[in-house]
Amino acid sequence: MNNPSQNLPTRISLLELAQSGKDHPAWEELLDYYRPFIGRVLAHMGVPRSDIDDACQLALMRLWKDLASYKPSPERTRFRSWLSHLIRSTAVDWHRKQRRNQQTVDGNLDTVEESPMEDSELEQRIEAEWREHIVELALDRLRTVFSGNAVDVFVRSVEGESASAISEDLNMSEDSVYVLKHRVKKRLVREVYELRRELEFPENNV
Repeated sequence: MNNPSQNLPTRISLLELAQSGKDHPAWEELLDYYRPFIGRVLAHMGVPRSDIDDACQLALMRLWKDLASYKPSPERTRFRSWLSHLIRSTAVDWHRKQRRNQQTVDGNLDTVEESPMEDSELEQRIEAEWREHIVELALDRLRTVFSGNAVDVFVRSVEGESASAISEDLNMSEDSVYVLKHRVKKRLVREVYELRRELEFPENNV
């Protein structure tokens, strides 16, 4: 398979642009991409759905405040690890606030506070959530590129549905199912790579 990076110019990511100033236009676009991802991670950490928006806003404010101080390099913490710590700290603070207010607190607080970041399940979960988030963003883009049922054919195939069942349901030949699946998969690889270039530091694009 060809490397999707071939013949693509080096480009500054949204993260790098956002680092150049808190009022940079890239911030709004960056936050739109990261907001649903951070919200999903906070939900895994015991923040109730009704409070996700508030907790997510707190995490995004910290990201806005602290991103300028993050300097990627081989010797320093990778950005995803740094972000893991930021989200974890936000969740812990949210739980503590609920305790102070004598509200119902999820039992995950002790786990959140005690788990070491270096080898925690949290960081692994964040990596998995990020990969899933990037693929979902890429699929959303592809829905504006491919007409008809192409993306749905690909998704149903990946989820394990047989080509014969898909072809019967959508009234198309099995050959068409295979062709559409291959075309979408090939473009998906390219879109995922492009999104990673937009939303990650170069340290992560390996």
